[in-house]
Amino acid sequence: MLTNDDITIGILAGGRATRMNSQDKGLMLVNGIPIIKKIINKIENNSNNIVINANRNISKYESFTSQVIQDSLSDFQGPLAGIYSMLKNIRTNYLFTIPCDCPNFDWNVVKKFIDNFEETKDIHVAHNSLRSQPVFMLISKSMIDPLHDYLMSGNRKIDIFYKKNNFKYVYFNEDTSYFDNINTIEQLDEYNSK
Repeated sequence: MLTNDDITIGILAGGRATRMNSQDKGLMLVNGIPIIKKIINKIENNSNNIVINANRNISKYESFTSQVIQDSLSDFQGPLAGIYSMLKNIRTNYLFTIPCDCPNFDWNVVKKFIDNFEETKDIHVAHNSLRSQPVFMLISKSMIDPLHDYLMSGNRKIDIFYKKNNFKYVYFNEDTSYFDNINTIEQLDEYNSK
């Protein structure tokens, strides 16, 4: 049986955010609070194992958690590079990944993964009944080598990676707002006007 202690929560904040004028998305303010802090507030009562994947503003991210992990591959190679780098550095057998730009994230997402966990699957991926949400992923540490090989072959597409491996969807029919994310300045302004 999977428990909270078996999982490290990894927040992906390592991107370029080109649609946000290169603003560091994890540090953008939503209702006056850095979005990374809003996400951590939803996690910290249930887990002490929290890491952040970031490639800039490292000292700022270190003020939110004791472990900030930079990509081991250069040139901002996407979420899989961040996932790979975190997998290499965690002590738990599983990593649960969350993008840094999801203001509606809630611990219930992680709980649903735990409740639907199958030990025979190496990767569990969120699905909102319309499409997969693969940056919300529970991945086994056993996937370090396959992920390394995939990245070294020049591939970056997260959907192709999990479909090539032993995966399962975790379906979220009742509430898909967990997966809403902020990609543009306009979306940020909209959230701040609520």
